[in-house]
Amino acid sequence: MGIVGNLRTMQLEELLQWLSLSKKTGTLEINGDKVAKKVFFRDGLIVASASNRMEEYLGHFLVSHGLINEPTLSKAIELQEMTGTLLGKILVTRGAISEPDLHRMLQLKTEESIYDIFQWEEGDFQFIDDSVLPESAMVSMALDVTGILMEGVQRVDEFRRIRKLIPNGNAIPVQIAEWDLEKLNPGERQVLELVNDERTVEELRLQTHSSEFHVCRILYRHWQEGRLKVVKPRVREATGIQAAVKGPVTGQALREAGQKYLEQADFEHALRHLRAARSLDPEDSETQDALTQAEKVVRVEIEKSGVTLAGIPQLAIGLDQLTEKKLSPQEGFMLTRINGSYDIQSLLKITPMPQLDALLVFWKLSKEGLIKMTAAKKK
Repeated sequence: MGIVGNLRTMQLEELLQWLSLSKKTGTLEINGDKVAKKVFFRDGLIVASASNRMEEYLGHFLVSHGLINEPTLSKAIELQEMTGTLLGKILVTRGAISEPDLHRMLQLKTEESIYDIFQWEEGDFQFIDDSVLPESAMVSMALDVTGILMEGVQRVDEFRRIRKLIPNGNAIPVQIAEWDLEKLNPGERQVLELVNDERTVEELRLQTHSSEFHVCRILYRHWQEGRLKVVKPRVREATGIQAAVKGPVTGQALREAGQKYLEQADFEHALRHLRAARSLDPEDSETQDALTQAEKVVRVEIEKSGVTLAGIPQLAIGLDQLTEKKLSPQEGFMLTRINGSYDIQSLLKITPMPQLDALLVFWKLSKEGLIKMTAAKKK
């Protein structure tokens, strides 16, 4: 027998415990705010997970923990497309990562993906009894739900403490003492090496292909050791809610502001406000329809401008001029990946950003004259 519900009425802890005690075999599907996850069970034990969140893809996860770098990931993805071989197997075969390390990281990735769901306030779920489990997994796992539950609940409390110091991705870590380099693992080292008293948490997250929790946890630990402080952003800057919202910030006010921005072709603020409206009123069909329609309009307008997945972006100004520009974390990340030969679709494969958001970044860069788009050469 399957089960259907929402995390508002049946908490994740209760759901996982029921599946474990019932020794269920099948697939738990959970859909949150633009994030879909699957947790696979065999006889009540967790054997695998899957997610559409980019930073939870194996390649990005390995980069975030410092086991491979971005060029290695790019080459492995190319080989994967050519051969159809599992990415992990390619990396092991090429000597980029050892098999024990791969096994360890695959299990950690599964655990981290599930821990993330504990942060969700709501999400529709269904359990499909006796569904087909992944046959292509390289690692045989059998994770006990009890351990997952204990760590997941602790993770919620931990992130709540972290949020008091680092409210969101716009916060800026500032180093005030030397790092203890001998105690750093590769993932910690690459995050801390990027701290320059100017980069935001979001910039660190993008540059390291990490989840926000992963970056914040590292920074929080070093704040506890007295090695850094955090400069918090002003509230209005942090939320990204513009002056178009006057008075109380309600779902309706955000939706109306988003639609006004859409009419003005200010796509970034349009999507930001509409997504915020959906977060406030996740069950409001009018808000969901407005967001869906806006995303379609934005995608069409971006393609009309010549920014397409097959197009090749090239820098339109010199690097010295770029340094004078005020760029967002996303814009800076994309500009440093442009090499004049990769098309946008190839760049997105090594980018921990949703496709529409990434396309919007390229559209803004093109509109501002920082890049130009060229057509892909015919083979």
